[in-house]
Amino acid sequence: MANRSDSYSLPPVVQQVATAFRLVGWISFWTQIVLGVVSGVVLIFAAGSFGAAAPHTQPAQITQSQVPPSGAPTQSSPRRGVILTPSLPNRTIVPPPTSAFPFEEAYTLGPSDQIQIDIFDVPELSGATAGRYIVQLDGTINLIWAGPVKVQGLTLQQAEQAISQAYARFIRNPLVTVSLIETRSLRISVAGEVKRPGAYVISPEGATDNRILVEAGGAGGGVTNQWPTVTKALQAAGGITQFADLRRVQVRRPLSDGSLEIIDVNLWELLRTGELNQDIRLRDRDAIVIPTATTLNESEALVLGSANLSPETIRVNVIGEVSNPGVIEVSPNTPMNQALLAAGGFQRPRARTSKVELVRLSPNGTAIRRTVDVDLAAGINDQTNPALRDFDTIIVSRNGNAVFSDNLNSVLDPFDRFFGIFNTIFGTINTITEIGDE
Repeated sequence: MANRSDSYSLPPVVQQVATAFRLVGWISFWTQIVLGVVSGVVLIFAAGSFGAAAPHTQPAQITQSQVPPSGAPTQSSPRRGVILTPSLPNRTIVPPPTSAFPFEEAYTLGPSDQIQIDIFDVPELSGATAGRYIVQLDGTINLIWAGPVKVQGLTLQQAEQAISQAYARFIRNPLVTVSLIETRSLRISVAGEVKRPGAYVISPEGATDNRILVEAGGAGGGVTNQWPTVTKALQAAGGITQFADLRRVQVRRPLSDGSLEIIDVNLWELLRTGELNQDIRLRDRDAIVIPTATTLNESEALVLGSANLSPETIRVNVIGEVSNPGVIEVSPNTPMNQALLAAGGFQRPRARTSKVELVRLSPNGTAIRRTVDVDLAAGINDQTNPALRDFDTIIVSRNGNAVFSDNLNSVLDPFDRFFGIFNTIFGTINTITEIGDE
């Protein structure tokens, strides 16, 4: 058997078919790679374009024809991807003032104050019987064991220390408590732009010549009255006048060392913002001074007139051609038309009903006179129906017909008197003649 040294070879046709299949496979492989790359690039570009255009999209506008009729049910599609944040109330923190109002010092004892002393674990020197003392005129109290101790001008805490030192000789480490049972009568003065300036005595029981303390009905004993403040004192003095300057009120307080403390109080802030710190509590021998305002603002005058610091009524003089001329009392800020009606209205047919004269006092003591057009249908305003102030004067003049009639009567009056004399003479002669004929 002969050996075969040559390898077996495929026929040419088969080799050509195999080569064609390999060529198609390579073409298909690279085609898939190219298509994958192109598809990825397209997707990335499309995603970037959508994200950039999304914030600028505008909702479609609804035209008149697209609005559903009233009462027809509407279908609302939920908005997805939107987080609704609930609205919160606005909060504003007001910082404290740069200069705080001075802190009011504690109450200081004086003659006629009644106090009660309680010493811990010493009942024979405590309570409503053994511990009650009245400050004498010399400012001292006479303790049972320790004798006289000066407490005038001391606060309750300072009085506790003074009494503890006095009892330290008899009691080891005494624990003393001092309570104010009844306050003494306070004497204050009010000067300046108030209705009734002068001195006022404040009694704890309210039995004063001008009541300032307001009973609070406190329980459990002790002082049952509200402590008087600046506004209470002004109300007791009849209220402020129309020329009061509430921005520069002063409280002059004498101190125990003989010096004088001046406290500036701005009551206008109390009226404008309700700042109660300006309404300080009064002390014995305080003097309240209300200065005169240099200028008066109409809007501020309305506020002052309606405040409880002003008197409840003002006096207005209505003269001229009205039914009841004279001084009338009206409420502050009463309009001029209401004052005219309170005086009985115009006296027809003599009154000039279109204009009146208004005379008003100024802070410098002069009088300002102006003509006001009357409009009885108008509300309160400065042009035709101004708000009245204390001591205003309204002058209602005569109309043209009344002026002419009065002038004619003044001309004819001498002739009437002349002919009246003749009438009297002829009447007397006729009477004598009739008597002679009889």
